[in-house]
Amino acid sequence: MNVDVAIVGAGAGGLTLATILGRAGLRVLMIDSRKEIHPAGRGELIQPLGLEVLEELGLLKPLYSLPHFRNTEFVFLDGTGRPLMRSRYDLGDDRFPFAVSLEPHHMDRMLLERLEELSTVDVRFGASYAEHHAAGEGIELWWTEGDRMCQAHASVLVGDDGRRSAVRSDAGITGLVETYRDSYLSWSFDCPEDATDSVKSPTGRYFIGPGKIFFLFAVSPARRFFLYMLAPGDRRKLEEKGLPAFLRELDEWVPGLEDVLRRTGLEKIEDIPEMSVMKVDLDSWSCGQVVLIGDAAHAMNPHVAQGRNQAMEDARVLGETLVREMASGPAGILRAIGEYESRRKPRTIELHRLADEMTWIWNSANPVIVAMREKVFRGMERTPSLSRKIVRTISGLWFEPLTPLDKIKAFWAG
Repeated sequence: MNVDVAIVGAGAGGLTLATILGRAGLRVLMIDSRKEIHPAGRGELIQPLGLEVLEELGLLKPLYSLPHFRNTEFVFLDGTGRPLMRSRYDLGDDRFPFAVSLEPHHMDRMLLERLEELSTVDVRFGASYAEHHAAGEGIELWWTEGDRMCQAHASVLVGDDGRRSAVRSDAGITGLVETYRDSYLSWSFDCPEDATDSVKSPTGRYFIGPGKIFFLFAVSPARRFFLYMLAPGDRRKLEEKGLPAFLRELDEWVPGLEDVLRRTGLEKIEDIPEMSVMKVDLDSWSCGQVVLIGDAAHAMNPHVAQGRNQAMEDARVLGETLVREMASGPAGILRAIGEYESRRKPRTIELHRLADEMTWIWNSANPVIVAMREKVFRGMERTPSLSRKIVRTISGLWFEPLTPLDKIKAFWAG
């Protein structure tokens, strides 16, 4: 089998890239080890950046037909539930004054359905990556389907196989790959009609206390999702205390949540999946005609809410350059990959820096840092120009992080 581009991993970036390339008539092979795209039990945000990519592909209308919620703002509260600030998307002056939250499998299946309409795209699930080697003017790719070993020759191999990327490892692409100290419990659930107003409220809420973070938001009018931060060793402590104590803690933030979670069938803390958080910050995103996108290239802390969106932007930029240069042969392909990396890598370096800063401050239990953090949050709420910078950065369309002077202004305003 000969293809123009082989993609390992059917993540948001890979599916978007396959759509862009397939629409341009390029031959694309995509393999994924999963049997199918299945519910992951979590929520994700599509920021204005991701919405812009989907709009270019003519996929906004299909997206809006999926179960989802449009978030016009997120509210930040302290550990006792007192409001600190609101992050309002209408301050960003973007065409999309909101972010869409949903369960990611809905969007991925929507993208997959569109791929099935493209005759030059071959998507294979239950296909596990084995290895690859440079060969002639391209890449030889091997994968397994059941007991059968399969092979294809591709002009370009794209790794969208996640933060522990096997493609990255085999290509010898090096850099920083580490796990953050804190992880998260994640859970999605149906919200019954008779739930309390606090639980039914679709407004996304960040509760940030001393060494505590709890994030609750709607992924559709009828479903909710939460993340609960686990400092090192906290899971063992939580399991020792038991589910009742954990649910009482959540109920202090969101009255009525304990009752709703019990009614969903949650019986023990061990039932709640734990999500580790990794940072991938590489020296290069490519090696010859092998190139990485998404978490394989730049996994980052969820505080910046950019994972899916940056992967889609990777796909947009890489797709654009490959479509333009593919006919020029290996030299053109290398130009395309080089341009992609030079355009995309600086932004992710900036986002890594921002994510590390947010993690150090937001996750802290130090009383001095907590007091300063809350004062800065209150100051940003009182200073619209600073709130605007935050929203524009999180939207993904701009990057306007707070300067040291901005932080001083927020501190004094708070």
